[in-house]
Amino acid sequence: MKKYSVVIPTYNHCEKYLKPCVDSVIKHSNMDDVELIISANGCTDNTRAYLDYLQTAVPHFRMCWNDKPIGFAKATNAGIERCKADKIVLLNNDTVILDSNWLEKLDTGDINAVWTQFSPITQRNFAVFFCVMINRKVFDEVGLLNESYDTGGCEDIEFCYKAEKLGFKIEANFNDGSFPIYHKAEGTMDDPELVKDWKNTFFLNELKLAQKYNPDHYRFLLSNNYERAVFLKGDPVFPRETQRYEWAAKNLVGNTVLEIGCSTGYGRQFFDPGIVYTGLDYDPIIVEVAKEQQWESYNTEFYQADINQFALAQYDNIVAFEVIEHLDNGLEIVEKLKQHCKRLLITVPHNEPKGFWGEHHRLHGLTEKDFPEFTFAYINHNGDISDVPQDITPENPCNLMICRWTASE
Repeated sequence: MKKYSVVIPTYNHCEKYLKPCVDSVIKHSNMDDVELIISANGCTDNTRAYLDYLQTAVPHFRMCWNDKPIGFAKATNAGIERCKADKIVLLNNDTVILDSNWLEKLDTGDINAVWTQFSPITQRNFAVFFCVMINRKVFDEVGLLNESYDTGGCEDIEFCYKAEKLGFKIEANFNDGSFPIYHKAEGTMDDPELVKDWKNTFFLNELKLAQKYNPDHYRFLLSNNYERAVFLKGDPVFPRETQRYEWAAKNLVGNTVLEIGCSTGYGRQFFDPGIVYTGLDYDPIIVEVAKEQQWESYNTEFYQADINQFALAQYDNIVAFEVIEHLDNGLEIVEKLKQHCKRLLITVPHNEPKGFWGEHHRLHGLTEKDFPEFTFAYINHNGDISDVPQDITPENPCNLMICRWTASE
């Protein structure tokens, strides 16, 4: 039986990545000790012809072939399942081995990585799987890579987290760059012809991982670097958010509400269940999270849309808490919303200096003069509502204006 199994998942880029990678493995390995397994998924270039050649040229070679793309984790698992050795190396196709002692350097423990990183989600270091040796006994206890991560990203973080929980150790001896390897990094993922919108795919995988292992970080990721307030069903809502929704609930007319910038939909819980509620947000991910919460399911709907393009109906009430300042044309949107409701309830920062709350805000210095025909109250940092703005202090760095407009009869 061979001592090492080397698994290389690949998706096109045969000439650019796969051939140099395989050539380097053969050149710098004692192939009497190595079986080479290439798992190809959805390749449409000359990969198949090259693999057919390898079957005749490399004595201990196995091929896993899928006509359609099946994702990094599933393709890698297909290769792992073909392995016969107890030392299994996972190697990305955009790597080149540079020295003949590479396998011996990796052969030191349960999981030995060329590179480790810290995950803020699991609060642990993990082995980055572009080149890693894993003992078969680890797969026997942990299982294969989680295929729900699909295209790739975060499967290595979860695998290492599970392995450490079971008592396996991750060796990290090469973060100084001493390991003899060149890694292009994301050679396939950064090709938009092969993987569309990779950054968004990776973000979705991060959300999936965080939802399972770190709910607080999950909320942080959904907040878009604190651009929006995020509360899930059952979470306590902060005083400032609680106060303004309670204020809104007391100031509704009729029984229909459109909320713009609804985030996770947590504001729904402050309105009477009989209210016909529609939540709108520009972010498709946050809208799906809002639907998952199952707030009052009766008379409640969520939609993803840009307010500049959404076909507004007529509503008794429109609520837009800390939305207007995010829009270049926010004041024009206020005038547009007036045409579609009997009552408009909004909050905006009061006289906010540019840069105070970061780059997400497009309008600054908003005051009462920007909202004619509205009545005003003010809410401070702690959530206290008053008829006049409270003093700006280190404890109260900013007030919000609570603005109410009512259509004339």
